[in-house]
Amino acid sequence: MGSSSIIPTIVYMQQQLTRYACSVWLIFGIPGCLLNVILLSRRQMRGTSCCNYFLGASIMMTISLSLGCGSLLYALNNPDPTTTIRAFCKLRMYIMQSTFMMSRWMITIACVDRYASSSSNAGRRRFAHVRIARRVVIIIICTWLLLPLHIPIFYDIRPGGGVCAIIYNQTAALYHSSYTIITGGVFPLTIMLTCILLIRRNLTVKRNLLEKSKTECSSIQHIVTNVRIQRTRDQQALAMLLTQVTVYCFIQTPQFSYTLYAAITSNVTNKSPERLAIERFASLLAELCVHLFPVTAFYLYILASRSFRAELASVLGVSRMVCWRGWTIRIKPMSSVMNTGQVPK
Repeated sequence: MGSSSIIPTIVYMQQQLTRYACSVWLIFGIPGCLLNVILLSRRQMRGTSCCNYFLGASIMMTISLSLGCGSLLYALNNPDPTTTIRAFCKLRMYIMQSTFMMSRWMITIACVDRYASSSSNAGRRRFAHVRIARRVVIIIICTWLLLPLHIPIFYDIRPGGGVCAIIYNQTAALYHSSYTIITGGVFPLTIMLTCILLIRRNLTVKRNLLEKSKTECSSIQHIVTNVRIQRTRDQQALAMLLTQVTVYCFIQTPQFSYTLYAAITSNVTNKSPERLAIERFASLLAELCVHLFPVTAFYLYILASRSFRAELASVLGVSRMVCWRGWTIRIKPMSSVMNTGQVPK
């Protein structure tokens, strides 16, 4: 089999993967992200500082998933704007990078928020406040609108390669890959894992103090009950964060690997058509893996948090009541209405 026969096979596989994977991502991901926004916007959830970070992350994930998978599906039956329109190539990569980083860092700071909330230090607990959480969300958004500004400058379409990437400046490509891996991978993962370990330690200390207070005094039973309820909420938040960190590690690895490879090979100008086809396929796989995190966010929350499931049941119950009332409305015919006026003779 000649090497040239590999290219049609790779192109066909890429088209089928785009068609079915992106369709599934949009079908399950967009409703999930929107449900996250609806549930986390409720007053009960907004009153928890951690949920404000999750709300901001859900909004950003909705944008990135819609733009990413939507443009890939559009390119199946139309000219790919990412590889034919320079402005779209630059703008798409900038928005994708910004929203991805915003959602990652909002979830990262949510871990810091939960650590502060579980701390016995009053000064640290002040960080876990709704007002502070909203300010931090704004700071994260502004920061990641500024930091990726190099993308519109250096990203371009590779001639003959059909790839939107940094191709003319290896220094910029190495900087972009290093900054993406460090700020999008190393730092967030380090902070997340460290905070989870610290949260577990704080919860253990709280549990020991609770057991000690039970044996010393029986007149504070209502306080013990409140502490137990709060401890349950803390454990659910810890479960949500731990699940997200685990999924995050597996999902982001392909993207970081491809980013580093693209930077190292950015100066190679004599790539064969087969190699370019393989690189495009690898780029698609890495991007689909990145989109998988927004797709699974809603279902991770449902599996990990009882409070989140209760909010979902409440929203569905209200929606069902509204729909039921709409179906039970009946319009009476005019003939059944009594005419009280007198008929003229």
